[in-house]
Parts: sequence; structure tokens; C-alpha cells
Amino acid sequence: MKLFIFIVNQKAGNGKGLKVWNKLKQELEKKKIDYRSFFTKYPNHATDLARQIGSMFEDKVEAVVAVGGDGTINEVVNGMVYYPKIKVGYIPAGSGNDFSRGFNVPKSPIDALSFILRNKASKGKWFDIGKCKVRGKSNSSYFVSSLGTGFDAAVSKLTNESKMKKYLNKIHMGSLAYVGALIRLLFTYRLTNVSLHIDGKDYQYENVWFVTVSNQPFYGGGMKIAPKANTMDGFFDITVVHNLSRIKLLFVFVTVFSGAHTKFKEIAQHKGANIKIESDEKILVHADGELIGQTPIQVEVQHRKLPFMVK
Repeated sequence: MKLFIFIVNQKAGNGKGLKVWNKLKQELEKKKIDYRSFFTKYPNHATDLARQIGSMFEDKVEAVVAVGGDGTINEVVNGMVYYPKIKVGYIPAGSGNDFSRGFNVPKSPIDALSFILRNKASKGKWFDIGKCKVRGKSNSSYFVSSLGTGFDAAVSKLTNESKMKKYLNKIHMGSLAYVGALIRLLFTYRLTNVSLHIDGKDYQYENVWFVTVSNQPFYGGGMKIAPKANTMDGFFDITVVHNLSRIKLLFVFVTVFSGAHTKFKEIAQHKGANIKIESDEKILVHADGELIGQTPIQVEVQHRKLPFMVK
């Protein structure tokens, strides 16, 4: 009988990861499930663990399940991408949990676990993921939900460094940390010009706030940046926010939670499978909320690359 492997980020959600794992462990032992667990101890440790598990136990593992936030599932996918025979599961224990929104994972950790256990015989759902390569790095990396350049990457950086995020996570309002960082940068961020190369076509934009490449609708803790994004269609939804005043940008962010921001003329949208983003000035790049470098960056769809245990 194949076993389940759990990769647990105890520090996710300011300690929520450990609390969630303790509940999951009780449930697993009550149901007498054959499992092993590993705890992350440093950045990208989940990637290292997933890669080791895949190389050593590819035919003995039912699924590798990430317990943590969006950064944890990102790391696990970066390790599992080489071992598509193994299904990937996710149990939300972070502050943003955009992966759970976009990939239809139950919000309750126990419900998410129950779903995985009930469907262990299934082959999983094969979803698209993104492959990206940034300036100055020899190796490519992968993302599951979204990639962003510019203002939103700067906001992600400030959010992850914020002491307020830890407090807000404790009272289950972690998404407000992103809003706070956004307001702090709103009046100081410098705009730049951006060139996009999408499936053989070129686009030029001036005074760009940010560009997002989305595999699913949500990012930034529930913002519906790409309402029509589909995780199985072989394309990314690209959103460009440009030529906006600072005050109007703030209004756009208010509307983005419902997806109504797409009505603004300053919001350009594209679909594509192969994208290159260049900018006049180097700007930060994030993948699933984690900083990975600066522009220029090359992005491509990996169509139905991995099997996920989701509804």
C-alpha cells in the first residue's frame, strides 16, 4: 500500500502551520493512515524535500501533500515537477491561501484532508503550471497561481517583511497586511515602461504599475485579478496596469476583489502561452508571492503538467 507524505511548514501563517498539523496528525492516527511527515527548516527546503522524496520513493508514494501557505505549495511543486507519477495535495495553513481559492481546495484543513483521503484512488486533476526564468539565474523555476512584476512584487516584498503581518495573521486578518503595504508604496513607487512579447506579438506600455501572469483568478489574498483565468486551458491571463494616477490605482485595487477592475481603460488584458517581459528599469518579480529576481523574465505554460488532488 502506498503512503502519504506531508511536507509541513510549521511557521506558515505565523505559526498556524504547526497548529493545523497537530490537528491533522490526530485525524491521520485516528483513521490509521500510513503516512510520513517532514518539516521545513529553511527557505526552499520544501523543494529539496519533495525532490528527494520523488527520486527515492516515486513508486511508493500516493501523494505529497503541502501543509502551509502559497509559498509552501509553490516550493513543493518546484520539487515535484520532475515526478508527475506522484499526485500533489494541499492543506491550507497560510495567510493568503490563493491556491486554495483558485484550485477549489476546501478552506477547512480537516475537510481538505478528508477529501484527499477519500479520493486516494483517483488519478488527480492535471493542471497547467508556469515555468519561468529570470535575469541572472541559470535554472528555471515554476509557479502554480501567478507571477507578477513591478508594483505588486514590491508590495509582496514589503508584506513579507512586515511585522504587522504576524499580528494580523494571529487574528485571521492576514490579507490586510497586503493592503497596508500597498498604501505605503502607493505614493513612492516609480513607474517604468514595459515591453511584452506574447506568442509572437509585441506590445509596448508606458507608465506601468505592474504586470501579472495568472494561471487562476486570485492573488494577493483574495483579489480577483484575472477573473477568466483557467488552470487547464493551456494559456495564461496577462494583466497590465498602466497610465493610472496614484489615487485611481487605489480605487482599482478596491474593485479588484470583485473583478470589476477589468472595466477600466487603463487595464490591458491578454492571453498567451509564451511571454517575455522587459522593462526600461529593472523591476522586481514574484512567483506565488515569493520574490525570485528582476526583469527581464521569460514565462511559458507547462500544459497539464502535474496531477493535483483537488475538487
